[in-house]
Amino acid sequence: MKRAWMPLYVGDYLGDTGHLTTAQHGAYLLLMMHYWRKGELPDDDRQLSKIAKLPLKTWSNYRPVLQQFFHSGWKHKRIDAELERVMRVSEKRATAGQKGGLGSALSRLKLENSARGRSLPPAIALQKPSKTQANVDHSHSHSHQTLSLKGDQTSCARSDTAPGAAKDSKSIPVSAELAALIARKTT
Repeated sequence: MKRAWMPLYVGDYLGDTGHLTTAQHGAYLLLMMHYWRKGELPDDDRQLSKIAKLPLKTWSNYRPVLQQFFHSGWKHKRIDAELERVMRVSEKRATAGQKGGLGSALSRLKLENSARGRSLPPAIALQKPSKTQANVDHSHSHSHQTLSLKGDQTSCARSDTAPGAAKDSKSIPVSAELAALIARKTT
């Protein structure tokens, strides 16, 4: 995980470091930033002097003062706690993102399934044709959209057959809106 920024509690920092010189502040802050990014500090004076950007002799003089901010070698209690908190927040966000993604995928799947085997909404399905509508000449053919599933390819086509009389058993009647959406996605 990339940690682009770290929290710095200014009041706590200044309260704990009031005795440091300007150069010691710089060295301590550089050690803290390295620790934040890497999760640890090496237990080697040459490497620590390079991290603090100090000559080895100067580092050797500052080391006893700076070592007081660390425990068990070069472990930093406050940074370890903050790193743990950041990891917990990151894990929670990742879990929430996965749940959201799964919910979105499930919604899309339900939409696709309802489009394949959809039935008329109850308000439309319950309507019965009136006697006037029943006597209207229906000798013309109705054109319907069908969705053909062939291997990995999906295509929409118009046919002049009645719904349910599709020639290919893998053809599914679809709405004009869904056919337009599929056409946009496949081109």
